[in-house]
Amino acid sequence: MDAHNRALAFLGGVPARLIYDNLKTVVDSVFTGKERKFNRRFLCMANHYLFEPVACTPASGWEKGQMENQVGNIREWLFTPLARFAPFTELKGWIATRCKELAQRSRQTKSQRTIAACFAEEQPLLRPVTTSFDGYGR
Repeated sequence: MDAHNRALAFLGGVPARLIYDNLKTVVDSVFTGKERKFNRRFLCMANHYLFEPVACTPASGWEKGQMENQVGNIREWLFTPLARFAPFTELKGWIATRCKELAQRSRQTKSQRTIAACFAEEQPLLRPVTTSFDGYGR
């Protein structure tokens, strides 16, 4: 829940739908096709932010596009060499700074626009975050 709050704050808004690869913290049961039983607390968060959660079909890599490849790239860019931090809060701040730096990199396309420039075109389509979701249910 905290990762969603931080990601949506970083992005500056909420997309209409978010796609998930059936992670156990989000999906309680996988049924046929795209039918899922989502975790109750996760659905509360989706309702709070008003996004549609969409689950990938198992063993259907084409649904994820280049996502898995990009996750590997970002891990390499962020954590090579391995960063070490004593307090967890320092790590969170360092990651936020590195993500902003990485957004200035050129995309691997013919246009050579930065990730930040591409995002600037899409950001107006996001709904604003009015309040963060309390994942602890206080």
